[in-house]
Amino acid sequence: MNRQSPQKILVAALAGIGLLCSAIPTRAADVPLRKREAELDRKLEQQGAELAQLQRRVAELERLLEKQKTGQAAAAQPQTRPAAPAGKVAAASAPPPAPAQSQPPAAGAGRPAGASGGPGSFSVDEEAAQRALERTLTQTGALLLPRGQIDFEPSVTYLRRETTVNQLQEPASGYYVFYPTQVKRDEVTGNLALKIGLPWESQLELGLPYNFVHQSTLADFGTLGRTTSSANANGLGDFSIGIAKTLTHERGWRPDVIGRLTYIVGNGQQSNNGVVLAGGSPAAQVQVVALARQDPLAFVGSLYYQKAFTKNEIKQGDQAGFSLGALMAASPQTSLLFAFSQTFVQKLQLNGVNVPGSEQTIGMLNLGASSILAKNVMLDATLGVGLGADAPRYVIQLTLPIRFN
Repeated sequence: MNRQSPQKILVAALAGIGLLCSAIPTRAADVPLRKREAELDRKLEQQGAELAQLQRRVAELERLLEKQKTGQAAAAQPQTRPAAPAGKVAAASAPPPAPAQSQPPAAGAGRPAGASGGPGSFSVDEEAAQRALERTLTQTGALLLPRGQIDFEPSVTYLRRETTVNQLQEPASGYYVFYPTQVKRDEVTGNLALKIGLPWESQLELGLPYNFVHQSTLADFGTLGRTTSSANANGLGDFSIGIAKTLTHERGWRPDVIGRLTYIVGNGQQSNNGVVLAGGSPAAQVQVVALARQDPLAFVGSLYYQKAFTKNEIKQGDQAGFSLGALMAASPQTSLLFAFSQTFVQKLQLNGVNVPGSEQTIGMLNLGASSILAKNVMLDATLGVGLGADAPRYVIQLTLPIRFN
């Protein structure tokens, strides 16, 4: 066995001691690095906890906003958010004639359409109110209700009519002579209408009016003098039942088209206290309504024909007519109406004989406004101005559509 010299053993020992001494500072340098790593880990954990807390708060806020949007929290506290700009109106997809019905959400849906504070104030959400334009189109018949939805539409109409008719009289000579007679009528009609959304994009429509009339006449008999008279009358109008169906949907240049069939029963009173009433005239009517949209406008056109039937030897003249109109969404809560209608009435028949001069051509210019009063209540006001000698002087109508979901 070879023995190493003491010098070699000493050199190896010194080398080992040197390596050991050089390693000691390195391990000492690792200590602060590990402390920094631990501090970074602690800060990361703290930031992760704060981020999780923020996420929970965001989720809670989203839940509260969703609850407020659907109206579930409306009674908990008054709205304090400012009103949405009036010009923010949605692009529509889809009706009376709209109407009012695929009803797409408005642009910016989910924000309150208006808010106010104080006693008697209320807030209307765009989605909950379904927009005044959609409701107006439904009320006018241009849009149909979705399945299961019900609209109750009480209304009152005032009509002023001033006409001159040839009245048949028998003077002392024994010969029948026609004399001009001025007739002035104030007509008030209250109507209860009900619309029910049915399957297959159809709608059931019911109506029952009641008529009040004040009439005054001035008959000029020439050399025989003049006579005046006045009378009041009232009576039940004709019950009507109809069905409406969406035929096509708007696509490109093609508009929404609705077909409507209505039967007027003719159960109302024809006259009362010597005054002719708007009742007792059975008839059947067919109507086609077209709707095209260019938000915030909706254009509506309709054609109709009404076939009259004989009752008590009296047959009202058949009618044909058309209407053209435009509705504008002034805001999510208010819409405006501009329309023109023309009606052609054929001659009245008594015992199968046409009455001369009984045909009529009636033109009307209609201006209206609709506004949401509450979530499911709307007020519609329309002013009609007669055009032509046969038309009423003016017509004022107030309707209060109430929606039941």
